[in-house]
Amino acid sequence: MFRHEPRGIAFLVPLALVGLFTLATVASAQKKVRVETREFTPPNLSLLAEPRVITACEGSGSAIVQLNARATSNYPISYRWTSNAGRISGDGATVTWDLSGLQPGYYKAYVDVDTGSGDEACQAFASTAILVNRCAPPPPACPNVGIACPDRVVVNER
Repeated sequence: MFRHEPRGIAFLVPLALVGLFTLATVASAQKKVRVETREFTPPNLSLLAEPRVITACEGSGSAIVQLNARATSNYPISYRWTSNAGRISGDGATVTWDLSGLQPGYYKAYVDVDTGSGDEACQAFASTAILVNRCAPPPPACPNVGIACPDRVVVNER
């Protein structure tokens, strides 16, 4: 008539399923991909110019200044050079600046570096000033001086 069914098994089956599910969840959580983050550091920039003072005289050839930007960053760097006079030639960290034919005075060159992220914190700016001196004036021409004396002197003659 009545059948006796063991209750222990019916109680243990749900507990076993919960345990297996928990183990599977822990195992899959351990297999998740790690996300590595790099610490952001803004670019560091310095600018050197050689020479810092030039004399640009007519006929003395070109007045060339070497500009060297030293930049460090966690990301690739691009350089953009500008100046308020003269001609900058080249790309990258080292360029030449031709100041030929300019009047005496101070002139500035500028460099902007960018890591390409579009974030202002990923950009840096530097500038340097160069003095263009006047040419030394040419030495004065010495006049030719000559003294002429008459061979004979006549009285009352001028």
